[in-house]
Amino acid sequence: MTMFKRLGLILLCTTLHCVATEVLHPITPPTTHAIAEGTFELDEDVYSFDTRFSIEFAPTERFSLYADVSYRFMEYSYEYSTKGYVHNYCNLHTNGFNETYVGFRSIIFRHIGLDWGWRFPPGEGSRLQRFHRLNIEPFVYLPFSKSLLLGTSLRYNRFLEDKNYKPGDEIGIKASFVWKLRWDEEKGTGWKISETALFQTRFHDSKNLNLEEKYSSMDDRYSGFKFRFDVSRSFSLFKVPIGIGLDYEIHKGTLFGFETGHRIGAYFNLL
Repeated sequence: MTMFKRLGLILLCTTLHCVATEVLHPITPPTTHAIAEGTFELDEDVYSFDTRFSIEFAPTERFSLYADVSYRFMEYSYEYSTKGYVHNYCNLHTNGFNETYVGFRSIIFRHIGLDWGWRFPPGEGSRLQRFHRLNIEPFVYLPFSKSLLLGTSLRYNRFLEDKNYKPGDEIGIKASFVWKLRWDEEKGTGWKISETALFQTRFHDSKNLNLEEKYSSMDDRYSGFKFRFDVSRSFSLFKVPIGIGLDYEIHKGTLFGFETGHRIGAYFNLL
């Protein structure tokens, strides 16, 4: 086992003990890489700054383990209203770990694979997504050309009951492309541009099991899109491919407006 594979395994095992807001990853075959990123997010008048670590370790070309972990350094909300008077409200929330995602990806046949993932509830960094979640995602990727990789997947999310509350199951479809420009396969250097889109819907209501059956439905079905655009530049340092990049993500709401979620990040990747 090479030094870099050992490093990947050690880092992956370390993250399993940590308690990330979910990041859209393009659909690719299993790979080994490590990413460190700083992100700024605006979501429903809440501003936040996170640092994220994403690690994938592939001992073979057909199987990999992965983890996404993030820590929220700051979360800040601001409200302003005029109803006969002016009112300003500012709130600085507690920082801490966000949700953690771990799992594995395996290739079943040629370009067909399966992604199994588990989401752990967050620490003090997030007030949302406080349920364990199983994610099952069969995927297909197609090397359209030497420089263009296309992919699509179906996903199913199932949540664990907690405190007699059971979130409704979700289904979704994801599609992505990765485009390499001026890419040197030997050195692993060049430009990469990728875009990933996800449509997801909750297809039955969540339930509050503390109430009688006829009152237990929470009437919270929803549907929504999420898009992520990414551009990066990889180069060789002491024969090791490393890279820097920028990404932008938009989720829920309309294309413009404060009710929409926006996230922008800058990252450094290894291998």
